[in-house]
Amino acid sequence: MTKIDIFSGFLGAGKTTLIRKLIAEGYKGEKLVLIENEFGEIAIDGGFLKDAGVEINEMNSGCICCTLVGDFTKALKKVMEDFAPDRILIEPSGVGKLSDVAKAVERVEGAHIGAKVTVVDAGKAKMYMRNFGEFFNDQVTAPRSSPPWSC
Repeated sequence: MTKIDIFSGFLGAGKTTLIRKLIAEGYKGEKLVLIENEFGEIAIDGGFLKDAGVEINEMNSGCICCTLVGDFTKALKKVMEDFAPDRILIEPSGVGKLSDVAKAVERVEGAHIGAKVTVVDAGKAKMYMRNFGEFFNDQVTAPRSSPPWSC
C-alpha cells in the first residue's frame, strides 16, 4: 500500500510552506513523490524538492477532480509503479474539491489515503466562504473523515 497525503487550500494559504516543512522534517527518510495540479498557481520550488530527493509530477492541463479524473488515476498508478514511493503528496489546484480528489485516489488499487489536510488563511476565510461557497466549504469539511495525522 502506498500512502497518499492530499494538501488542499486556496492560493496563498500556506500549502507550499507546510509541504516544504514536512518534506524537510516530517517525511525524512521516506521516498516521496509530489503530484502538483497547477491551475494558474505558482509551482513549488523544484530545485528544493530535487535536492530533498523528491520526484515531481505536475499536471497542468486541468483540475484533478474534474476533467482529469481518468487521466489522474492512470497517472497515479503509473507513478506508483515507476517510482514505488513510500508516500505520494498531492497538491490539487486551490479551486479543486478535496472530496472529489479523495474519491479519485480511492479508485486506485494499492493507494491508501494517509491524510487529507486543508490549509486555511483565517483572515480570508469569511471572504472565501462568501465567494467560493461550495469549493471552500468542501475543502474545510472533507478532511474530517481523515484518520489522525501520522508521518
